Amino acid sequence: MVDVVIVCFYLLCTLGVGFFVGRGVNTMKDFAVANRKFSSVTLLSTVFASCIGGDDLIGDTERAYSVGIIFLLVSLAQCGNVLNTAIFAVPKILRDFSDKISIGEIMGSLYGKWGRLVCGISNMFFSMGFVAIQVSTIGYVCQSLLEIPYSVGLLIGSFVIIAYSSWGGIKSVVFTDVMQFGVLVVGIPLIASVVLGKIGGIQHLMEVLPQSHLDITPSNKLFYAYAFLVFSFMFPNFLAVDVQRMLIAKDIKTSRNSLIMTATLYVPFYIMLSVIGLCAYVLQPNIEDPNTLFFSLLNVSLPPVVKGIAVSGVLAVIMSTADSFLNSAAISAIDDVVPFLCKNELTDRSKLMLSRVVTVVFGLVSIFIAMGNFESMIEFLLFFFNFWMPVVSAPMLLYICNYKTDFVTYFVSVCGGLITLLIYRSCVSEDFAQASQFVGMMATSFFMIVFGKLNRQLLRLPNVSLVKE
Repeated sequence: MVDVVIVCFYLLCTLGVGFFVGRGVNTMKDFAVANRKFSSVTLLSTVFASCIGGDDLIGDTERAYSVGIIFLLVSLAQCGNVLNTAIFAVPKILRDFSDKISIGEIMGSLYGKWGRLVCGISNMFFSMGFVAIQVSTIGYVCQSLLEIPYSVGLLIGSFVIIAYSSWGGIKSVVFTDVMQFGVLVVGIPLIASVVLGKIGGIQHLMEVLPQSHLDITPSNKLFYAYAFLVFSFMFPNFLAVDVQRMLIAKDIKTSRNSLIMTATLYVPFYIMLSVIGLCAYVLQPNIEDPNTLFFSLLNVSLPPVVKGIAVSGVLAVIMSTADSFLNSAAISAIDDVVPFLCKNELTDRSKLMLSRVVTVVFGLVSIFIAMGNFESMIEFLLFFFNFWMPVVSAPMLLYICNYKTDFVTYFVSVCGGLITLLIYRSCVSEDFAQASQFVGMMATSFFMIVFGKLNRQLLRLPNVSLVKE
């Protein structure tokens, strides 16, 4: 009972902070990027909290449990992704597009209104799928740790997220992320230390694990599939949430520093998740549903009060990701899709009100998706990347290299990339199919370069003044 009280108190605090800081949101710009004066520490908190989600808690621990330490290499590849984004993407995006409020507006500058529409639709699908993963994890948390039915827990947690996200936009999201960051940096290390103590320490864990779970050499049957996945994860993926965090920074230095610090924090965090998964393999080797192993382990390992704090930390991880992607989806809908459908331009107040309504609607759609059962969080997440990387990451990658094409070449190349992706998935094993989004991105990039040269539409962009609206 005391654990439920602690969790309820945390949820109420989150809701209160979200509504309090969201009081001054009166324009669409406030809702999307606020005042662009967030400090490095604030950005670090919101970037880290947004990127680490329920898919990591469940997915990374499940993979460590199932295949061993080799999956840690895939997780740590995210560090390379963030560092490459900080080094190559941040300076160029903030130098050329500091006045924009979303990735959709950037794509609109590069490929016109049709490019903006395609980007907006792609982000809506991707973000709602991502939110669905997070809210489903809330259901698992409540069911496994608090003995609250899955659907009830999912609805309660989702209500809190939808409420403050729709009210305060990015301001509520960022400042609740700061609070959630503080909770998760206490909760996750606490969980790892307790379960590792149950094993008898890291040395004993290494001694009792089977060799198959410690093998990271080419003799491991998954080595080449995961090596390919590691390579694919190193490339910036330009997620709408990540770009939005760049655009709310006050300058290039602040944004870059926050990403470098985030990449540094990734290392111990992912190591702790892998340790938790490996400990679960030793303590509970016969778990039927791998999606519940993280919570099952906590249930048998943590005493009251500590368990309540740990559950709050888990919810902080989940909610900080869900609110960010929910906000991103709403901005894409209002800023990128609705103007294309409406003949008359909406007033700023109308956009703000519609953004709040759309946030609620998208939240409800994500709840509906989450009612389904996901066999593997990681595979479900990677599947949704197929809607993003060939469509948006590819042209943004070319932009970072100072190139663009016309929209027709871009659209034909995207179609070619998606077809290549589908062919690739049908021809390789399930392990290699996990990197299909990267194959699609590279195929789109290749087609854009080849077709662009053939029809003389591959344009060099030395500076933003040459970008055609």
